[in-house]
Formats: sequence, structure tokens, C-alpha cells
Amino acid sequence: EKDSNPADFICEVAGGMVCGGGLDPNVSYGESHVKTPRELEKLFKSSSYYKPVTIDPNSSDSAMPKSPNNTWTQFKTLLSRGILTNKRNKAYRNSQIVKNIIVGILAGVIFYQQGSLNSSVWNTQTDFPESAGYNVVSILYFAILYSITGNLQAIPMLFQQKLMFVRERESGAYTTLPYWMCNSLVNLPLIIGTHILFTNLTYWLVGLPADPVTVAYMFLNTLFVNLISFYFSQLLAARCSSSQVALAVFPILFMFLSNFAGFTILLDNVQTQWKWAPYVSFPRWAYEGLVFVVFDQKKPENYHTLLEYFGFDDWKAMYSIYILAPYAVLVNLLVLWALMPAKSQVRFFKSKSEDKVVNGRGDQRSDSRSSSLAMNMESFANAGPPSSLASRPTSQHQGRPTDLPTSPLLERVENDTIPEDSEVEPTQPLLKSPLSGDLPIGNPEGRRGSWSVDDFKRNSENIQLATQRGLNVTFSSLNYSVLAPTNPKADQNNGMLHILSEVEGRAASGEMVALMGASGAGKSTLLDILAGRKTLDKTTTLSGTLLFNGLPRSRPIMRRSAYVTQDNVHLASLTVRQTLEFAASLRMESSNKAERQERVLTVAKMLGIDGILGSRVGGELIRGISGGQMKRLSIAVEIISLPELIFLDEPTTGLDSAIAHEVMSAVRNLANFNRTVICTIHQPPPATFRLFDKLLLLANGRTCYYGDIDDAPLYFNKFGYVFDEDRVGSNPAEFVVAVAGGFEEPNLPPDRLCDDYMTSETHTEFQEQLEEYLEGDRNRTGEQNNRSGTKKGTTYPSSLGMQCYTLACRQIVKTAQDKRPLIAGIMRHIIVALFYGSIYSNLGPKDILERCSLCFFTLMFVTMGQQQNIPIIFDERLLFYRERGAKIYGNFSYWLTGGVSVTPLTLVWVALFCTILYPMTGFRRDWESAIFFYIIASMTGLCGLFYCQMLAVLSPSQQSAITLFPATLFFFISFAGYIVQLPSLPNWLSQVPNISFLRWGFQALVINELEDNTYVFPEPATEVLYKAFAEQYGIYGYSKWTSIPILAINMGVFRVLTFLGLRYVRYEKR
Repeated sequence: EKDSNPADFICEVAGGMVCGGGLDPNVSYGESHVKTPRELEKLFKSSSYYKPVTIDPNSSDSAMPKSPNNTWTQFKTLLSRGILTNKRNKAYRNSQIVKNIIVGILAGVIFYQQGSLNSSVWNTQTDFPESAGYNVVSILYFAILYSITGNLQAIPMLFQQKLMFVRERESGAYTTLPYWMCNSLVNLPLIIGTHILFTNLTYWLVGLPADPVTVAYMFLNTLFVNLISFYFSQLLAARCSSSQVALAVFPILFMFLSNFAGFTILLDNVQTQWKWAPYVSFPRWAYEGLVFVVFDQKKPENYHTLLEYFGFDDWKAMYSIYILAPYAVLVNLLVLWALMPAKSQVRFFKSKSEDKVVNGRGDQRSDSRSSSLAMNMESFANAGPPSSLASRPTSQHQGRPTDLPTSPLLERVENDTIPEDSEVEPTQPLLKSPLSGDLPIGNPEGRRGSWSVDDFKRNSENIQLATQRGLNVTFSSLNYSVLAPTNPKADQNNGMLHILSEVEGRAASGEMVALMGASGAGKSTLLDILAGRKTLDKTTTLSGTLLFNGLPRSRPIMRRSAYVTQDNVHLASLTVRQTLEFAASLRMESSNKAERQERVLTVAKMLGIDGILGSRVGGELIRGISGGQMKRLSIAVEIISLPELIFLDEPTTGLDSAIAHEVMSAVRNLANFNRTVICTIHQPPPATFRLFDKLLLLANGRTCYYGDIDDAPLYFNKFGYVFDEDRVGSNPAEFVVAVAGGFEEPNLPPDRLCDDYMTSETHTEFQEQLEEYLEGDRNRTGEQNNRSGTKKGTTYPSSLGMQCYTLACRQIVKTAQDKRPLIAGIMRHIIVALFYGSIYSNLGPKDILERCSLCFFTLMFVTMGQQQNIPIIFDERLLFYRERGAKIYGNFSYWLTGGVSVTPLTLVWVALFCTILYPMTGFRRDWESAIFFYIIASMTGLCGLFYCQMLAVLSPSQQSAITLFPATLFFFISFAGYIVQLPSLPNWLSQVPNISFLRWGFQALVINELEDNTYVFPEPATEVLYKAFAEQYGIYGYSKWTSIPILAINMGVFRVLTFLGLRYVRYEKR
């Protein structure tokens, strides 16, 4: 029939929205009933269209389709694409180059000309390396550490590539082998190029041996470390479920490998149970080769003693290359293994129906599409002529018929009386309708079918709302331009590109106005301007008349509006009820909890989501509600304060026609409560299109038509366009958009249609009535328009205390209900604590370096572990932007509660870590030292947390923040006093370590452990020996308690910088 769409009809039949006759001739169904999935299956299997698919259960279970090309062609294509992608990914390439330059210069400056090794490298008095020797082995260890952690930022990028690879492999585009081969090679140029930058800057600034052999060996050795680390990143990205998990695992892998390199734990002092670990640690082989080749080439005084101290005396430099090369190959082969598709777990069983002969089955098919459709309709016995939603008896806004009998099977489903011998699928839930009356099966709880306007109206018929005078929006001669001198369409005189020109229209209370047009017509720009969300600066100009109830836009008036963005941005771990309750606490003035809960139920009923209030919202990694329910939840969140004006940006994007109609029916129900709705929308189905009252059609940023929705097709008849409403599948929405875009015969230019509109009777009538509209608005304004959405003198709907309380509760509930990060954090701290406790167990009196190493790596772990918060912060940033744009709270409230849930977790996790670790080591056995150890570790961990939050706020993207984290963290590591001994720094750098929070944390832990420690420094020379050690590390004369206020100051500085970033750095522009 007219306005019908075969695709929509098929989906409606399968979704239970089209009624037909029954299967059992002995059962009276009345005129018609909604068919169940089982009934539809029987109809299909009894038709001539059914042909059973025979699957051999013993055949290969690989479901991967074969690629049309051979492996070599796939490899060449993927390699070309990879090279082109890397070439165009300037952000990643530039960040890698800048990072390596900064870190290379930083390392070179810190260790400037300390690689000359012109003096003795061993102190025979303290039996410990001299500063000259210690700093050289430190810079070599630093090079190893950086070569490993420098690939941390590649994990998110590699994970995104893996997701695309899985999709393309499953579609048969290519197989695993060519993809693996391509990824093994395509990143090599950037890795080698950036590595050349880092090694050259560091090598020559440090002043290491200048002979070509040593230079080449240094480059080749550390290049293998870089490659192996990159392949490990690929391995984690391939095997982990998300980039967050991979980023959490990477520090554990890093700590394990780096601790057995031979610097932090001397090889001869490795615990018996860990004797095997140095052999599998590739940093050990690389580090041993670097130390040996540098000292063996320079041959400083007592260098043999230093090599013996580290366990590197019996070694040859090339041995390391012989080990690292196959190590890189092995890890890359593990990447190939990780990328291989998992073995299918699908098992095939013979169904009962396969053993039965279905009568009427045949192989003959009709020669024409129309006859096929006729045969298909005939197979629906007693179904009668099918009818679409648009042609059924409905209300004014396409309501659903309410007197439809249901089948006996459906009645049993709704009454939970399914007999044991029933053929209902076991996975189908038993559902009951919470609604009164004979409402059809469509229900937002998840049943088949979708709701119409009448369904939503019935669901909310008992809702009592305060009478609203409404909010009328009138605009005329709206012009908006942006500075774009390079755009060929820009004005040649001033370089301004006109986005909107002389746009006019009106949206009255109780009306739904559709903003439509072809792509680039200016729909979203107009909506943003009307809603006050468009970013205006020196590069933009805006002019024209825009009035709300006859008054210019003001904050009190805009408090009465809501803006529903195109994206659904929610916290996945919350339930629908929790999401709405937190929204009510933030957006409503009332502090009465009962009133807020009542409002939640009211809005949920208006939008038909009251049946899913207990369901989790869900997201990419958490299963939750459907797309249509998610969109209605987004609308519910924004209108929880029951605003009088609602803006919606493409609310049906990504939804099928049935769900889109359901969403817009819910919006129509809102408009019926005297709300004004302005909505951008793409070519909706006819039933959805007719839910609107007015249409504003744009073409090239100009008004092509404004008027009643039903008059739009007729308006274009005078220009030679013909809309055949009797043609099957005709859609007035598609027709008007095609006309405005110049895609419909006679294909008049859009600008001509806009010029004709400006001289048309429709435009003239609107202009004549405009003053009448505005006069009526001004007369009704009075006290109503001056009434603010918030209390007089306030900026936001709720108080600062309520904002902070709500945001804090939301953070806590979100964290508590998402168990995976909690469990992962607990397990990570337990595993690392046991690992450190086992390799540093029962430290002896001569294990001074090991004690310092444990202090340093404890701080490294609690700091680097905070990097997993960066993706979490970016996941929440969109929600923050949306809520800040809605003016429900400000930067200060969000900043105050930014770490309210993560801070306690950090304290608990560090306590768990220290409780396991401290007793296992040979550290001092007194309560004061143990508690102080926990305090410093906790404060350093919080410094790392607040530092990550600061980076996330200041960075434009997650990739940038993850890139900056290791690069900037190496600044704090370099000046911590462990890698380089502070007294050896040049005078002009002597004050720089004071701004490293790791320096104060490391210094406090070392003093706490070694000062007055008669076990390590025996009496009577305790003070003398400690002084010699402390002076060498630059910590003599300091009190361990000094670090506590300094760490607190660092925490405060990071928090203040975070607030300034929230206040002044904005990456969201509309």
C-alpha cells in the first residue's frame, strides 16, 4: 500500500507488530493475532521457500571465509595500506619524534659528559662503585628502561588495529599470516628513525666512547630491546580484552623484566627460587652487553672489580646480540600465535524437525518478484491482506490498535504458564506486561514490538504535571559565518564562509518541528545556535533575530530548555534508575528525595522505560539495554527537570525504523504535555515523519521551506516536482530531502528553490504573522518568562553541596558496581607484592643497593600503576562536557570530586601491597618504619594519580596523554636520586631534583630504612658509614619527615593545575 516499505514490513512481522491469522484451524483467534517466533518458523518451514541446510558435524569447525587473493597479494596490499596509514597519522608520528628528542636531551643533560671514565670507578673504602662508574651503568640502565617503556603508548593504537583486523579477517578479506607479516615490518621505519634520534642525542651528550664499533653496538643492542618491547606491546594488544587491561598488565611485565637486568638486583644476589628469571629477562642480556662493551673499551681503573660486582666479568659483547636476535623472533612468533583465531566452540546437533518430512516443501521458485511476494503472503494462512503501521486504524499520531486478540501461546507466555512440552525456545524469557488494558506486546522491557504514541500516552495517562504556559521560539534572518579563507566557497573579500543565511522559522509550545535537509545543509549548526551551544569566537559571526516568548535569550530562559546530543553518553555500570536518580539530584531544585524519586518514575513512564529501571545501562564491554532504550534514557536524563523546550540532535541515528518510530513516539508524547520540541532528523519513515507538526527544510544553509509538515510535498508541485503518494514505498520525507539536495527530477538547483521560497506566499504569510506571533508572546510573557529554572541568585539548579555529594556518590556507585577493575587492581597489587617480596626476601647487611632498589621500584609501581586511570578519565570526559554544557554543575564541583572514588582505592591497594611486601623483606622490623613506609608509598601513589588526571585534562586525546605519561615520568625518575646520584649533577641542574616528587619519596624511604640502621652499618662506625653512603646519594642532612609536606605540596600543585585545565582548556567545540 502507499507509504509502505517492504523492508519495514518484514521487520514488523518478525518483531510482532503486524497481525495475521492463526495456525491451528481448531482454535478461534478472532480477526487476527500477533504471531510468535515459533509460529513464524512453522510457517516458513511449511512453505516452498524452505530448504534445510545440511551441515556435516564432523567437518572442520573453521567458519572463516577464504580470501579471494593469495597470501603474497594480501601482504602487499596490507603493507601499502599500513605505510599510507602511518604516513598520514601525523599526530602519532610527531608525538614519537618529539618524545624521543625530549627524553634524549633530558638524559644527555643529566649525565652530561659523565661517560669519559677517566678516573677510578670503584671505591675501595665503601666497597661500592664510585659516582663516575655508577652514573655510567645508570645511564645504560636508563637507556634500557626507556627502550622498554617507550612503546607503552602504542598499545591503544595496536588494540584499535586489532579490532579492525578481526572484523576484516572474519569477512574473508585476508588471513592472519599476511597481517602479522605486515605489522612486523610496517612500523620498523618509525621505530628505527626515532631510536636513532634518542641514541645519538644521549650517546654524544653523555660522552660515551666515540669509536664506531661501540657506537654501532650501542645502537644495535638497544634497537633489539626496542623491537622486543614493541612486539610485547603487540602481544598484549592481541591477547587482552581491552586496552585498559593491556595497560594494567604492561607495568607488571616491565617490573619483572627490569628487576632482573642486573642493576637493581645483583645477579649473584638473586634468590634461589628466582635464579631462572635473569635467563628469560631480555633486558639482562642487553644491559650486560652494554656495560661490558663500554667499560672494556675505556678500561678505567678498577673496572674489572665493577664488572665482577655486577656479575658481568665473564662475558662477550656479541653474546648479547646472539641472544637478543632470536628473542625478538620468538616474541614476534608469539604475536602470530596470539592473533590466530580461537577454535570455534560451536557444536552441531540434529534437531527433531530434521527427521520429519514437512509437507508442501518444494524447490520451485517464482520467476518474478511480485509472484514470489504473493506466494509468501499465501503461506500465511488466514492472514488476510497485510497492512503497515501507517495504514492501520490509528490515532492522529499513528497510535497502535488496542483491540487485538492474542494467541493462546502468547497468553501462556504472559501468564507464566508455559507447559513443559511447549515448543517455546528455552532462551525466551517469560515476560509480563506491567500495563493495564489490552496493550499489544510491544514493551520497552524487551518484548517484541515497539510502542506507538497511544501506548506512551496510556502509560503516562495518570501523570499529573504542573500547567506550563509553554515556550515559543521564533527566529528570522539568522546568519552564521566562520573564517575559512582557504575554502573556495568563502567570501573573497573577508574570507568568511556562510554556513547559515537568512534562516527563519518558529516552534510553538506543544509542537514538534523537524529540521531537515541534505548533508551539509546546516541542520546541526542551526540547532546548536538555537540551543546556545555553538562556540562563538573571533573567527565566527552571528546575526539575526532569535526570541524566546518574545524575549532575547537569557540564562533564566535557557534554564527551561534541554539539549539531547546525538551520542548516548552514560556510565555503563549504573542501572537506569540510578542514572535517572543522579540526574534528578543534579538538575532539580528540590532537595526532597521522595519528590526526586517520584519525578524519576514520572519521566520513565512518559518515555516508556519504567519497565527497565533495574537494568544496567551497559556499554562496549558491559551488556545492557537496547539502542532504542538507550536513546530514550538519554532523553529522560535531559528532561528530568521537565523543561519546556527540548532540542534533539539526530535522535534516530543508528536505530532501525521500528525503534526510531518508538523513540519519536515517546518524544511526541512529551510534546503533547505542552512542550516545544525542535529536532534534526534524517529521512524518517512516513509514520515517523507525520509525528511532526512543522518542517524547516534547509539547503546550502538557507531556508528552502518552512510550514506544516503535510503541506511540504504539495508546496514543491508548483516547481514541477511530483510526489506520488499512492506509489508503494513512497516517503514524503525522502522526497523533500531529495528535492532540497537537487536529487529529484527536475533537479532544480537548491539556491533557486531557496530564492523562490523568499518570494513565495508561504514566506510572505510567515513574515506577516511574525509580528502577531511576537506580540502574543510578549503579552503572555509577564511573570512566567521571568521565572528562572533555578533560584534567584544561583548559577546551577542544585547547590554546591548537593552537586559535590551527588557526583561523589555517583563515582562511588560506578566504581563499586564495575567489579572487573576492582578485582584486577587487587590481583595486580597482590601479585607484584608477592613478586617483590620473594626477590627481595631476607635482605642481608651488605644488600644496600637491593634495599635502595626495592624503595625505588615500590614507588615506580604505585606511580606507573595509575596510568590505567587515563582511559577511564577520557571515558568520563564526554559525560562531563555534556553535563557542563547543560549548566547543571561547573568545573569546581567536578574538580572537587574528581578523585573521590579512586583516592580511597589507591590508599587501600597500597595498604594491601605494603602489608604483603614489608614483612617478606629484610626491612627494619619496627612499627614506625613500617607505617612511614606505607605513608610515603601512598602519598607518592596519589601524586601519580593526580598527575595522570592532570595529563588527561590537558591532553587533546587519550593517545596524547598516554604518550606524555612515560616521557614526562622519566623526568621525575631521572631526578629521583636512584638512576643518577644527585651530587654528580652539574651546578646549574642542582635545584631541579627539588621538583621531582619521586625524589622526595625515594629519599624518605631510603632514610627511613638506612639511617641509624646498625644491622646494615654496624657499630661503632654506624654514623660514619651512613654519612659516606648518604653523601654519595645526596641525602645526608635531610630528615625523612621533610618529604611528607613536600609530597603534599606536589599533590596540591597537580590538583590546582587540573582545575586550571578544566577551566581554561577546552577541546569540545561545536
